[in-house]
Amino acid sequence: MRARTDYSIGPWRTVAAGVFVAVAEPDSVNLGLVVGIDGALLVDTGSSPEHGRAVRASLAAASELPLSAAVVTHWHYDHAFGLAAFADLPTIGHESVRARLGSPEAAAEARALGLDPADLVGPTRELVVATAVDLGGRRVEIAHLGRGHTDGDLVVVVADADVVFAGDLIESAGPPSFGPDSVPDEWAGTLDGLIGLMTAKTIAVPGHGEPVGREFVFEQRGRIAMQAAELAGPAVPGTRPELPLA
Repeated sequence: MRARTDYSIGPWRTVAAGVFVAVAEPDSVNLGLVVGIDGALLVDTGSSPEHGRAVRASLAAASELPLSAAVVTHWHYDHAFGLAAFADLPTIGHESVRARLGSPEAAAEARALGLDPADLVGPTRELVVATAVDLGGRRVEIAHLGRGHTDGDLVVVVADADVVFAGDLIESAGPPSFGPDSVPDEWAGTLDGLIGLMTAKTIAVPGHGEPVGREFVFEQRGRIAMQAAELAGPAVPGTRPELPLA
């Protein structure tokens, strides 16, 4: 199958001082760029190595500072298949991401996109709970608050700007996406942790859709809890519900 060629990156928009968001198409993924005094951090990497290279080239429009590191919020193709374009930098992901990207499911997804599965690379820096990146005058915290959309969701917290990048733990472009690798019965609890990090003024950047506030996240937490209960159905020990592919 031919590789897709319809990848693009929209303009970098300011959401707070030194914090930018651009939309990567065709899947309308929010990419983030956090700029300090000495360098910058990219949040999510595009849908293919070629897309990742285009993302990297686009950064000059937002900042002239060098890219210090990149982080992927989870392993799904539209967020992490561009990692190979950043192989010369520290790349950060949850400890589960490398295995996920090396799985038969990821290989099948790559082939469906016209990519060589061998081009999928994992992050160079894996975390279990939390880490931080010093960009010079700005400390960015990266944390795994729990499982939800996947088993390896990360949030990126820019405390001095009161901005958090939440990946697909939240979505404002449509309802949250439940897939076969989601953990419905833990997702709401993970969002409780996210809500606990937010103030009334915090800007939360979802994986897809416009930035939102704490009230939106709280409401979506309730909807996820309700949907998880519906998916669970009657309790049958040792089983989990079959979920539609995200």
